[in-house]
Amino acid sequence: MKDKSRPHVLYIMADQFHADCLGIEDRQVRTPHLDRLASEGVRFSQAYCNSPICGPSRCTFITGQYPHTHGILGNDIYELDDRNESTLSALFRRSGYQTAVVGKSHMVGAWDREGFEHIRYCDLCDCDRNDPMQNHYFRYLHELGLTDAYDLGTLKAEHPGARVRAFDSLIPDAHSLETWTGNETLQFLRERDERRPFFVHMSFQRPHEPYTVPFDTGLLYDPDEIELPPGIRDLFERRFAGKPEKMRRLAGVVGGMPYIPESEADLRRQLAFYYSLITRIDEQIGRVLDYLRETGEYENTIVVFTADHGDFAGDHGMVNKNIGIYESIHRIPFVLKYPGGPAGVRLNGIMESIDMYPTLCELCEVPLPVSSVPVEGRSLVSVVEGLEAGKPHTVCEWSSPRYEATVNAIRTDRYRLVYYGKGEGELYDCASDPDEVDNRFEDPVYASVRLELLERMFDHINEYRLKSSNSLSKEVGRRTRNTMTRLLHTGQRSWSEVGPLYRN
Repeated sequence: MKDKSRPHVLYIMADQFHADCLGIEDRQVRTPHLDRLASEGVRFSQAYCNSPICGPSRCTFITGQYPHTHGILGNDIYELDDRNESTLSALFRRSGYQTAVVGKSHMVGAWDREGFEHIRYCDLCDCDRNDPMQNHYFRYLHELGLTDAYDLGTLKAEHPGARVRAFDSLIPDAHSLETWTGNETLQFLRERDERRPFFVHMSFQRPHEPYTVPFDTGLLYDPDEIELPPGIRDLFERRFAGKPEKMRRLAGVVGGMPYIPESEADLRRQLAFYYSLITRIDEQIGRVLDYLRETGEYENTIVVFTADHGDFAGDHGMVNKNIGIYESIHRIPFVLKYPGGPAGVRLNGIMESIDMYPTLCELCEVPLPVSSVPVEGRSLVSVVEGLEAGKPHTVCEWSSPRYEATVNAIRTDRYRLVYYGKGEGELYDCASDPDEVDNRFEDPVYASVRLELLERMFDHINEYRLKSSNSLSKEVGRRTRNTMTRLLHTGQRSWSEVGPLYRN
């Protein structure tokens, strides 16, 4: 007998998705399926992640806790020996949901094994460092004879520029990562246990770099027709004047991470690839949503679409990430559709990634876990229903190899402050400077604002309990630098070079 008393959950995440890169935001990007989803649900215009990099941000979504609480600030976390029975997926699994993750998890492997009954990974960060064949997409490519064409992280000569410069993938559209993610999600839904509600985390590896498109379909946008955002003047006219030294040093370096384009034409080319990836992801999301409509399950399904963090996507004249904590990186798309909820609503007011956990629990009548370390988010249902306003601020936390100290940012309705330690920082008045070009950190006119924001931020992050940080991730990287998976993931070797050494 089917359990129709509780709604299904489809939790969709894209990696490094700029919040304005939706068709409804008028930025030339075609996302008809996501636009339709927004018209059938609620779109939060001031949604923010709590970490600007993949692993810590994803752990924040799945725990409902800030990074300084769950302790994950580094990216090399798959092999952490760290059981957590209070993740959102584990909680829903114990509550009778059939749980699945398809695509990029980039969380602690032990958490996934506890939380998800069905696992299909695509990113080599999600597998044993000595066994790349544990990764489902890589094994899929191997069975097709396409392992040497693996296009996630390669630095080899056949893909010039690789992680920093867009290129045509040698993998055809039918076997691309986006198509595979759609196929695997649909296969799970078709074969699932219909007696139980489902909780599916459909997680796209891209539009995270490297920006690629299948060779047989090519670009979906003409680079010459790409309109550049006004914030490009930060690089092309100002050369990051007024920003911290690390930022200014980037002004004369073409390439790198983030990617500094050699010209506006180069930037348009990068964006044509980035937008093409987004439209292809939208197509796969549409396939899954259409299937739910065809089977009559859509009306009883909660759908969340979001991203772990953003991408410069032309803002400040750059693409990619990994410098500072700007609006382009901190703000994320967040669309929520649920049975009986409002349709076509756009809400202002700050919300954070920690808020998804209690929101889904309330909508599915799943009690929050009783734990010594509680969920820190708040349900968005009361905000949607007009009973509560947005939050006064949000904080973003980052353990970065570029900086000597942990970097933190605070964003209010009007201001953004980023603090790098040792008295260095950035302060932007977003009311008069939405592109975050004019740094007011040393401006005496804003001295009282700076002091207030610093106090608020330090009150928030006064206790760190780190399980993973940049220094720990570097140690993992050093220890595993010559493993088969690492060599493939970083593109130092191809499968034809290391495959003969593989022992299943």
